[in-house]
Amino acid sequence: MVLYLAFLLWHEPWFSRRLRPGEAVARLSGKFSQMEQDEKDRFEAFMDSDDGGPFYMVNLMLYREKAQYRDGDQVSENSHGLTGREAGQFYNRAVIPALLWRGCYPVFASRKIANLFSAGTGTDFFEEVVIVRYRSRRDMLNMIASPRFLRGIPHKWASLEKTVVIPSRLILLFDLRVIVALLLMAAYLLTSMTASFPSWPM
Repeated sequence: MVLYLAFLLWHEPWFSRRLRPGEAVARLSGKFSQMEQDEKDRFEAFMDSDDGGPFYMVNLMLYREKAQYRDGDQVSENSHGLTGREAGQFYNRAVIPALLWRGCYPVFASRKIANLFSAGTGTDFFEEVVIVRYRSRRDMLNMIASPRFLRGIPHKWASLEKTVVIPSRLILLFDLRVIVALLLMAAYLLTSMTASFPSWPM
């Protein structure tokens, strides 16, 4: 029970304060000046409407054949000449510890194996899907303002030809393997406990 409570303290946003309007923009002032204005506006609106709860970030990604770093990116010399996917791995090594430290973590990663149906031109651009659970928007803000993330973010932009990032709310998460495993474990524990205690006399 103590270990599970410790896990919940890490996992749940029980002590996280909602972001105040304008707090995120003030915190990140000057750090992401390369963003387009419409992207800044959407980011500000998302942060300013903080409800204090967890959310899932859906990332649709298409990697470059060769990573393309921008002038002024602070990266090591051995970063040049990387493929897009290799640069993405540099980013992952920087960002995943920053996520885990704040109770956030990837929950799904998948690589596309074929295109079947598309509702419009260009909607099938991506080759990978990654979904990350964030404990709260404040945790996301703390992460993207951290030195570790700022060192890793040039690798992300260098690695990607196209990307779409979509905050979303969980509706259903169903994995029959987990449910069956939990049911079998519960049945085993119940059987073990029953066998451990003799029947009481009438």
